[in-house]
Amino acid sequence: MPNLVGIKDFKEIELLIPPPPEQHAIVAEIESRLSVCDKIEETIEQSLKQSESLRQSILKKAFEGKFVPQDSNDEPASVLLARIKTERERNKPEAPRVRRTGKTKAKKAAS
Repeated sequence: MPNLVGIKDFKEIELLIPPPPEQHAIVAEIESRLSVCDKIEETIEQSLKQSESLRQSILKKAFEGKFVPQDSNDEPASVLLARIKTERERNKPEAPRVRRTGKTKAKKAAS
């Protein structure tokens, strides 16, 4: 590759290093910001756990039928499921019937 950078090129670069007190201030600022990031991450993890717990609670109440008022005239779920199953079986399309002729059998025998 024609555009390679060698050690000679790096020796020509002037690199300025801040004095130790400024380096310490930079490190302190970075550590402070990382600490904030850690606290945010912890908060997010707690929120995720709470949301999962809330989700489970909502699903439980939904399956118990506690989100809407119950009507005593409604049919039980078991009766509804049995009715749906019966309707599905009744509306199920029949498999097409295949008629075989002597030609088809003869072709298979020849193969």
